[in-house]
Amino acid sequence: MKTKIYLNLVITLVVILFASCNKGNEDESLVFSVQYFGGWTMIDENLKINVNTTHFSSSYHDRITMKRISYKTKIKTSNELWDNLTKTFNLETFQKIKDGPCSACVDGVDETFSIIKDGKTYSFYNGVIDEHYQQMQGFFDSIFELIETLRDNAEYR
Repeated sequence: MKTKIYLNLVITLVVILFASCNKGNEDESLVFSVQYFGGWTMIDENLKINVNTTHFSSSYHDRITMKRISYKTKIKTSNELWDNLTKTFNLETFQKIKDGPCSACVDGVDETFSIIKDGKTYSFYNGVIDEHYQQMQGFFDSIFELIETLRDNAEYR
């Protein structure tokens, strides 16, 4: 009887350990990425978020000084942000978002969203008018809020 209980306990612990390691590997392989580019100032902003780190870079052409101004930062991804992104993200819906028209072609700013999951990259370009984009509005709002915060905190040099 003790052997059976011991065996069940060991099996349960192995299953729990395997499941928790597997979840960590999924989080490790997931990267959310956004790029903005174009406009009169030739803006180029990049945001990459993984379970551990958030990278943000921004550069633009200052038309007064005629110099390229840039800023980079790297911060720890908060558990709150990561949990919110992973809860509001749906890969099946994301894959259905269709590319929109080029904005930079008429001096606007284009945006590209990319997701890397298990080594595969999924992306779309200017998809804001797509119905599937609207279904994931909470996810995109979280990304935009973070970008605004990082822009506000940028110390351009």
